Amino acid sequence: MANEKNLIGKGFDSRPENINLNGRPKKIYTILKEKGYTLSDVKTAFKEMAFYTVAELKAVHEDDSLPVITKIIANQFLIALEKGDWAKVREIMEHAIGKPTQAIEVEAKYESPYKNMTDAQLEAERTRLERIKNHGK
Repeated sequence: MANEKNLIGKGFDSRPENINLNGRPKKIYTILKEKGYTLSDVKTAFKEMAFYTVAELKAVHEDDSLPVITKIIANQFLIALEKGDWAKVREIMEHAIGKPTQAIEVEAKYESPYKNMTDAQLEAERTRLERIKNHGK
């Protein structure tokens, strides 16, 4: 639990400048979807622009004659590069090509309690289980 002394004077009532009036920032894919672009459009633009140089990304971002989708994606790559924020690029990649599959190895060791039983013991166990089953009715 937080030390209440550390919280005094730090709430929104005393520091209203900390209130995010615009809400949580939208993710890049949401912005593109709102502008009418499809997942296919995003995939195509991302796949192509992932191989652009920084100079090419800057040129795309500054060219007003290009489609908005290319300008937005170029800008996101440039921001990611400038801030070292690869979460933006990862977000675009996950929407464009999907999350990578992860393999999980599971090793289960199970030995049946019936494995070493004789036929007579198995028959006795079957009879016992049938009685339990029928007794419940």
